[in-house]
This record gives sequence, structure tokens and C-alpha cells, in this order.
Amino acid sequence: MSITKDALPVFPRLPFSAKYLSYAVLVLAFLGFLDATYLSILHFQNVIPPCSLAHGCETVLTSKYATIAGIPIALIGSAFYITIMILTVLGLQTKNFLFTNLLMLITGTGLIISIGLVYLQAFVLHAFCQYCLTSEVINFLIFDCAWWLWRRYYKED
Repeated sequence: MSITKDALPVFPRLPFSAKYLSYAVLVLAFLGFLDATYLSILHFQNVIPPCSLAHGCETVLTSKYATIAGIPIALIGSAFYITIMILTVLGLQTKNFLFTNLLMLITGTGLIISIGLVYLQAFVLHAFCQYCLTSEVINFLIFDCAWWLWRRYYKED
């Protein structure tokens, strides 16, 4: 089943353009990439980063939930952010809606995973990592921008 422009409800015109939303996604994804790459590098160096805001980085980053099949979640996060940047640039260059759909799918998946990771920190580990929380906030903001970008696509002919 495919979604057409006629099948969507009519929304009021947004005060910002798709280009600005795409740039916001790029900036946020780059910041997320820096955060995740920093944690990945420290993971492979067996170093725990200083935790000045939250006092649980060591607990979170050394837990069994910090890796999946031996791969650090932070490294998966780096790949996630690179994918977002690539899809956003391709969407800007080609104006092909396929890239906006893929961006929505990937950022939606990232949002669900982020919610799960916050749950683990709060209710399983009872500790918070400021770097992880930063990444999770960035994921939410990227999803929000991608959602508005997806909606915006239908408004521009």
C-alpha cells in the first residue's frame, strides 16, 4: 500500500523551508556522530570518559547493554548518524522523496531504540551517562526535523 499526496490530511503551511530542516538534520547528525565516535574511540581504548553532569557513565558504558555481539552501541550510533547525513544530502541534491521516506524510517527506528536505551539507564541500571543522553536527545531532535521535513514534502509541488 503506498501513500499518495491525496491520501494525507491537509496541514497548514509551515513557516520554514525543507532546506532549513535538512540543514538542521545535517548539523544534528554531525553532532551525534561526534558524540558517538568519541565514545567508540574511548571504548576501544578501554577508557571511561569523565562524567561531570551525570554520575553513572562507568556503570552505563561497562554494562552488558553497552555492546551488541561485541560491537559497541556507540559504534552503531556512528554508522546511524553517517547514514542520516548521507540520506539528507542525497535528498537535498535529488529532491527524491525516497530519501525522505528512508530518513523517516531510520530516524523512527533510532527514536524507538533511544527510548529503550533511556529506559535501560533509568529502570535497569539506575545510572545515567551524559554522552548517551546527549545522543538520545539528538536522536529525538533529528526525528522531529525529519518528520516535519516529510510533512513539508507534501506541501511543495
